[in-house]
Amino acid sequence: MIAPVIGAALYLLPSLIAFNRSNKDRWLTLVINVVFGATFVGWAPAPCLALRKPKVPAAA
Repeated sequence: MIAPVIGAALYLLPSLIAFNRSNKDRWLTLVINVVFGATFVGWAPAPCLALRKPKVPAAA
């Protein structure tokens, strides 16, 4: 009974990280994770998007 919950959490981990960090690409991460996450091709870029540092504007 708890295994599907843990499995879903691991499957959606990149999206959860992106939303927790308020990443600007959080919706893109979610779409990639849900639509293509079952394959490594889709799941591999999702954590990269989720963990990307925000761009800081250069000081003038």
